[in-house]
Amino acid sequence: MSLLPVSAEPALGSVFAGVDIAATARLNWLRDCPRPRFEDDVWSFVGWADAPVQMKVTEKNVLFDRITHRPWRVVAKELALAWIATQDERVLALPRARRLPRHPRTIYARVYHLTFWLNWLHARRIPTLAAVTQDHCEAFLREYGVVRDKETGAVLRNKAGGSLRTVVSAMQDITDYGELLSADRHRPGFRPWGARSPRVVTGAPSRPQVVIKTEPLGDEVLRPLLTACLHLVDVLGPHIVDLRSQLRAERESWRNVEWSRHLRDGDRLAALVEEHLRTGQPLPRIEDFQVTKRLRLGWDPKDPLLTANFQHLLRPTGHRDIHKSLFAQARPLLEEAVAEVGTEYLWCRDPADAPRADTGELIPWSLPLSNRSSDALIRIAGHACTVATAALTGMRSSELMELTVGCRRTDDADDSGLARHRLVSKVVKGRLWGGEVDEWVVIEEVVRVIALAEQITDAGPGQPLFGAFNGFESNGAMTWLRQWVASPAGRRMGLEPIPGEPVHPRRLRRTLSVEMAARPGGLLATKVHFKHLQVATSEGYADPRELHQTGEESQVACSR
Repeated sequence: MSLLPVSAEPALGSVFAGVDIAATARLNWLRDCPRPRFEDDVWSFVGWADAPVQMKVTEKNVLFDRITHRPWRVVAKELALAWIATQDERVLALPRARRLPRHPRTIYARVYHLTFWLNWLHARRIPTLAAVTQDHCEAFLREYGVVRDKETGAVLRNKAGGSLRTVVSAMQDITDYGELLSADRHRPGFRPWGARSPRVVTGAPSRPQVVIKTEPLGDEVLRPLLTACLHLVDVLGPHIVDLRSQLRAERESWRNVEWSRHLRDGDRLAALVEEHLRTGQPLPRIEDFQVTKRLRLGWDPKDPLLTANFQHLLRPTGHRDIHKSLFAQARPLLEEAVAEVGTEYLWCRDPADAPRADTGELIPWSLPLSNRSSDALIRIAGHACTVATAALTGMRSSELMELTVGCRRTDDADDSGLARHRLVSKVVKGRLWGGEVDEWVVIEEVVRVIALAEQITDAGPGQPLFGAFNGFESNGAMTWLRQWVASPAGRRMGLEPIPGEPVHPRRLRRTLSVEMAARPGGLLATKVHFKHLQVATSEGYADPRELHQTGEESQVACSR
């Protein structure tokens, strides 16, 4: 039965003209953020107060301006608002309209796919949606359903049926929501693929049988990984915190200096150099990239002053550099100083001792570090905290991102002397938009990890502790950790290189679940700790051969 009136002519003016998107969709909004309106060609959800941390900035901007034909932009906007504002009376009047609102992330994805369909029609000079036929739909799906080489255009593979359901569903919604569309609509009686569902059209089974494909990490990877993370946290962590405090104090003091261009006073320069000679302190050293820059400017590679940091040397005078004439005059003095005390990086010149990870031998915890190397080490320590938390708690990526500064909770020790440690975060998957606050019972090592992370972050109380991240590989946490462990700094601390096998939160979660489920009562403990909605999911995590229905598919639908 057609949902359209007898005439296919669209009504004049949209029923949503001028509406506030956030108010119509009943979204909580930040007070000082702009609110998108229906006429905007870009709907920005940056001000959505309940947006999960894992929601990317790109996903918060729904782009209608990429639709070439302007009337079809209105069609896409009306569909998008109907998808999210399902309780609006104008949407409730449609018999085939969806009753559960779609997540703003899903709105972004559906508009993204719908854009390809509408632009495909426009490129073939189809002026109106009323002229669309089933042949058009079939031809588009054949083209859109393959992955092509970007350079040659050759077909590489077919897209999975599940990935095509979204675009087929969006195409059918033009009919299902047709009575709401004002700028254009399908002709009466036409619905792409008729009454067939997107799953049937794309060949995706309605309830697929799946097996958990994520393999747990082997001990050959997990052991050196956790050793490196916990060594960074427990052994080097306090020193890294002190280093960060010194860096912050140094940079804050630099902001208060009123800088002048060139120093011309030879006596003041001589006094600075003599102070270094008197105390035996090396002259400050520049970064490696600055050495490269000097060489490109024509410095002699054998120049004894090639690595000297004149800006830091002159800091007490408030000058950035030595005047050219004074530099030529003072060169013998500077070269004599470099010959006697040398040059060295500013940080960790007199480091405390720390034990090696393999032998326990006490050695200086770090060699002298430059500013860049110091910042990198602090960042590596933060990555170690993220990976260790994922490995020791099994939290999803979305749950790790929702951890905030101040998330630790510790109950007082009972008569047994044992304390109960918890982390407060949000479960995003399968819960209400924005997630639901929940707690994870954790071991003491996790508490120490979180404590260090809170000391080396710039985030304030209540702000995300780890922030958003795109996995652990591809220049993520594991990339930095592997490189540091394999570097001279990691080797001198006795750390074993971490194999190159991919490590991501899903594998760490699976590894912990297998260990938990193998213990008495472990299956139920796994379900509770991992926040699974169904025991079948926990069984699949515990047994790689276990087939189970996609019980968490409904969770994805709710979170989208």
